[in-house]
Parts: sequence; structure tokens; C-alpha cells
Amino acid sequence: MVMAIAESPTNGVHSAIGQAHQDCLEGTLWRGLKSGLPEGCSRTAPWRQAAQHRRILLLDDLAGLDLGKTPCKMQTRRYLIDDLLKDANEASCARVTPLKWWWGTEIERAWSRLREVEERMVGLVDGATLPVYAARAAQRGHAYLDYADPQLAQLDKLCAQSDPPEAELRSATAEVLRAAHAKADHANREARYLRNRLLIASVFCVVFSAAIVVAQAAAPTLNFVVPHDDWHASAWGCLVVVMLFGAVGALFTAIPAVSRIPTNVGPFNLPLQQGLLKIAFGPLVAVVGLALLGNGIGPMKPPQTVPDLLLMAVIFGAGQHAVTRYVDKRAGQILTAAAPTTASNSTNRNAASTA
Repeated sequence: MVMAIAESPTNGVHSAIGQAHQDCLEGTLWRGLKSGLPEGCSRTAPWRQAAQHRRILLLDDLAGLDLGKTPCKMQTRRYLIDDLLKDANEASCARVTPLKWWWGTEIERAWSRLREVEERMVGLVDGATLPVYAARAAQRGHAYLDYADPQLAQLDKLCAQSDPPEAELRSATAEVLRAAHAKADHANREARYLRNRLLIASVFCVVFSAAIVVAQAAAPTLNFVVPHDDWHASAWGCLVVVMLFGAVGALFTAIPAVSRIPTNVGPFNLPLQQGLLKIAFGPLVAVVGLALLGNGIGPMKPPQTVPDLLLMAVIFGAGQHAVTRYVDKRAGQILTAAAPTTASNSTNRNAASTA
């Protein structure tokens, strides 16, 4: 159909479009313009949808390139479509095993291919379209790179010129894109590493809490938390209730961390892992705090009633924030680095970082 339109003398515009894309009609380009996600993935992880959306946009940009009769550029476009974007599509549709989820294998694979396509496309666009790509690269550079970055400064200088040298502008655009992508990838890797460490710490806290309960049940005469006379259940039952109220106290401090989730974060949910660590760590702090009070260590008196005991467990559970706030600070730094800033506050952020 496209060839018929191209041969019609009354359709000059369609003829030009058909001629420009004739070399791509038999490849995967036009079949790839729709999402490669199966129908069962409509409710899948957001990163898959984001990767597919970006892949489709890149396919559309590649389809709109006017490469003329340059075989080298046509071959490069074919490589970007049939190899890199195809691999990105396969990665975004691949089954993620627990090990791949832990290391971020598929998401790293998908976005590395997409970003490589963006960088290589700078060498394919014509001179008239190049300033548009340079402006996009400069915007991304200001979002991720330092204000005094020499590559970004060179690109800004070239963009400010009315007629910059094409070769220099093309090279500076590609270099800024590579630097911005490297900065974003590094921030996402740091977020994933911190997420994994928080998960390990949370698992250890849960294991230690379970071990304390088992030890209390195995040795009824050895009380980690001394039950009062008005407590008529078992000693390990008292310990479980204390841990539960300690987790409630920790939940109070987890709510602010979860509520501060930025709207433009990466794919690794650090605030959720922060909250889980606080809730898992709260019961241990509650048990240790009440054990110290029961042995007369500290300025406060031991609780005299069950309500006082549970209230102190909540207070000690919330007190775990004194330890986990260092984790909150590190997570905030990573989230700030991973989330791109807008043009209005990019200068303020970089000025603050150099102050």
C-alpha cells in the first residue's frame, strides 16, 4: 500500500514519506511501533511500561529520520532497531526471577539499550534537526550534572551560538547525554544496593525477634521482659505483645518517610524499604529498652502496670528513629540524585552543592 501511494503522482507528500522510509519497510520498525508487552502484562511493573513507552518513541524518531542515500547511516539505523531496541523489548518482557530482581538484571539491560540508542541517534540526525537534540541533551545535563561540568558548559556555549560548528555540536551533545546517563545509572544502582541492604537488615531483625520469642518460650523462667502481676498469660505471650506495640511505635516514624516519596523517583522503592526496616527494628528496640528499665538501668522507673508496659513499648519502638535516621538521610541523598531536577531549581541545587 505504501509503495502504491509512493507511485501515485497526486500524492507528493506521501510519496516523499514512502521514499524516505522505503529501506525500513521490511524490517522490524513498523511492527515495533506497538507495545511488545503481552496482553497479560497490562498490570505489570511500572518500569516495563516506561521502557516500552520510551522504546516506541525512539522507534518513531528513527522512522522519521531522513538519511538520504547514505548506506552507512541506513545500516546504523537497522542496527539500532533490529539489535538494540529489539533487545530492550525482550528485556522489558522477560520473566524476572528473584535473583534477577535482586541484581536488577533486566531493568539495567533494557535501559542501557535504550540510552545507547539515544546516544547513537545524535550521529544520524541531519544538521537542521541537530539543535533540537542538543537542546534536549542540555536539558537532561542540567537535570543530572553539576552546574560547572565542563562538557555541559561546552554544550551550552555551542547552543548559544547562532551557527555552531556541526561536528562540535554533535560531539558535545553525545558526550553530555553519555555523562547524564552515567550519572542516572549510578544513582539507580546506589538505590538498588541500598534497597538490598535494607532488606537484609530487615530480615535479620525479624529473625532475631523470632529467636528471642523462641528462647523465651523454651526458658519460661528467664524473662526478657518481666510480666506484671496483672498479666495472666504466658511470658512469651507478653513478649510478643510488647514486640507488637513496639512495631506500632515504629510505624509512627515510618509514616513520614513513606509520605515524602518524590513523584519522579526511580524504579527502586527506597521509602518502602525504609518503612519495613523501621517496623522490623522497632520490636527489638522495645524489648531492649524494657529490659534495661527492668534491671534498673536508666533514669526512668520500670512500668508498674500492663498499660504502662505497652505504652513504654510504643515509646521505645518509636525511639528506633534515632538509629534509622541515618538510613533516612542516605536514602534521601540517593533519591535526590536519582530524580531529575527541573530547569528552575537545577541551578539552586548545584549552587547549594558547591556552597
